[in-house]
Amino acid sequence: MDEFRLLGPLEAVVDGTPVRLAAEKPRALLALLLLNRNRVVATERLVDELWGEEPPARATKALQVYVSQLRKALGPERLVTRPPGYELRVDEEELDVARFESLAAAAREQLSTGNARAAAAGLREALELWRGPALREFRAEPFAELAAARLEDQRLAAVEDRLQAELDTGEAARVVPELEELVAAEPLRERPRELLMLALYRAGRQADALDLYRRTRDLFVNELGIEPGHALRELEQAVLRQDTALRAPPRRPRPPAHEPGAEPPSRPRRRLVLVVAVAAALVVAAVAAALLHSGGNSELQSFVFKLENFLAQSRSGREDVKSAINGALSCKLSPAATEARLDRVQRNRQSLLDQLAALHVPPGREALRASDLLQKAIAASIAVDGVYRDWLRAHPTCPRGHPPAELRAADARATVLKRRFLAAFNSLAKRFGQRVWKPDEF
Repeated sequence: MDEFRLLGPLEAVVDGTPVRLAAEKPRALLALLLLNRNRVVATERLVDELWGEEPPARATKALQVYVSQLRKALGPERLVTRPPGYELRVDEEELDVARFESLAAAAREQLSTGNARAAAAGLREALELWRGPALREFRAEPFAELAAARLEDQRLAAVEDRLQAELDTGEAARVVPELEELVAAEPLRERPRELLMLALYRAGRQADALDLYRRTRDLFVNELGIEPGHALRELEQAVLRQDTALRAPPRRPRPPAHEPGAEPPSRPRRRLVLVVAVAAALVVAAVAAALLHSGGNSELQSFVFKLENFLAQSRSGREDVKSAINGALSCKLSPAATEARLDRVQRNRQSLLDQLAALHVPPGREALRASDLLQKAIAASIAVDGVYRDWLRAHPTCPRGHPPAELRAADARATVLKRRFLAAFNSLAKRFGQRVWKPDEF
């Protein structure tokens, strides 16, 4: 089987033979196409993502050369030309990112049904696919920062779920050291602190659990200017009252299909089940046919509604960033506190970015253009946050004066890209009776 790996250094194996791509740009192109597998990526977007704001005059020609090199290495049926760009066809089981997501989802399902041991084993299997930081070799490329942050957040969430599963199997004392390391590595991430408090309590260390909450509150108030989240506050109260709900849940093995010694379902009953299943399949087929008959309009409407929801949810993050930057410029917030707030916004963005990555873009130039422009606008906006962060790090005290020209230019570019996106999207929004947006609202 062919294999493609992004969870660590980029690797590709075709017909059992490793693919050798020594040059940086073809490797970056392969990584970018893998992140957008089985979707058409416009040539314009590929050029922007590979060369940034000032692509060389012959960037499109160079891209065609890189595509030709990839076709030769991967096979012509893999990388196909589909206007207005290219599509890389990859089965889900061939890409480590897809396998990781599938294994993690299956393990979380086990955890939700109380099968903690199976969940822990499944999450360990998923995490074993990681061979190092994802996309590290492409961090200089415009596309990589956002994608790497999303993948790293997925990895951390899987680590947290694994530790939760191991806690639920009664391994509280054993997981405390690993949780302490995770809290030290991710000091502003709340869930590791919640899990560590729970582990300390279940290990008979109630005083240590409460002391961890006090230290967490001090950190959040002093660094971020906020109280710990609802889950941590509720956990502190539960520890104080020694709530019995904090005990490890009892093991709940999966029940057998039928009681031992019981008769299997009778043949008439099996026939009835078969009839019901066939009827259900016919209903599903009829609904699918009706949707197909209605054309792409319903798909486009769903796409517009989901983007509207994405923009609405992203508004609070935009306001948080604006408030933090204004606080730094007015010297009401220290640069360190401002940077911490920017980091918090970036972490909170991940669920939104995951929604966007999973969004189905219907066929048609309008939807594809809106999707491509939104990706560019998001990447530019997050890049601006990075420039602000670097500027703040260079000013340990109040950053007097106006931001440098480089920062203002990056901000202006993000605004231009937002306007281009909205020019494409607002016309679709109006078509389906949705509100229209301004660049400073998301």
